[in-house]
Amino acid sequence: MGRLMLNILLSFAQFEREVTGERIRDKIAASKAKAKGMWMGGVPPLGYDVDNRRLVPNAQEAQLIRHIFQRFVELGSSTALFNELKLDGVTSKAWTTQDGKVREGRAIDKGMIYKLLNNRTYLGELRHREQWVPAAHPAIIERELWDRVHTILATNRATQAVVPFLLKGIVFGNDGRALSPWHSTKKSNGRRYRYYIPMRDTKEQAGASGLPRLPAAELESAGLEQLRGILRAPAVLGDLLSQASNLDPTLDEANVIVAMTRLDAI
Repeated sequence: MGRLMLNILLSFAQFEREVTGERIRDKIAASKAKAKGMWMGGVPPLGYDVDNRRLVPNAQEAQLIRHIFQRFVELGSSTALFNELKLDGVTSKAWTTQDGKVREGRAIDKGMIYKLLNNRTYLGELRHREQWVPAAHPAIIERELWDRVHTILATNRATQAVVPFLLKGIVFGNDGRALSPWHSTKKSNGRRYRYYIPMRDTKEQAGASGLPRLPAAELESAGLEQLRGILRAPAVLGDLLSQASNLDPTLDEANVIVAMTRLDAI
């Protein structure tokens, strides 16, 4: 019985080694295939279909992708482009699973537009191990058009980066979703207007959510005023005194209170 059990255990151990080896070989083969630019599964991007592990252009969708890139260059605005595409009824990729289920495309939004404009698959590349490598499928976007699009995107990002929004990511609308920073500049006098607007308005268009946009200066002022009140409350001051004395025994109550009166300067 002992020898029988030992042989059974050894057989299972050998089986597990062989299965592990097969998995490793399959993974290496898949990795090599992807490095050669083969499509290794998943939903193909809008503009392509899959044929024998190769992406092949879908003529109608490829024309739509070229139109999106070209119109973005002409308009210079994702919002204006979104409005056009929404009127045209543009959706994401519709596809059929291996078991025959049809997945309908969903209505386009600005997030999807940015994803399309940043997808290097349209340059004839595929992502492999955090890098984009030349692939076997043909490009449907010329390098010159790609560069023009990304020059505009970089300019827009640089403009957004210099506009301060104190409550970015920490203020929410009455629908429970985070409010997004938004700003515009009046051409006549160069004056900048800042707002916090509902997330849906950023993905679709102004007013899509039916909720109001909130002036950033007023909202931030209200938030700072509440913060002042909280930090100057007697209970918080008492807490600060004990914490401060633990960090620096030379501090006394007067030092801490004087420091808290200078909160606005800080």
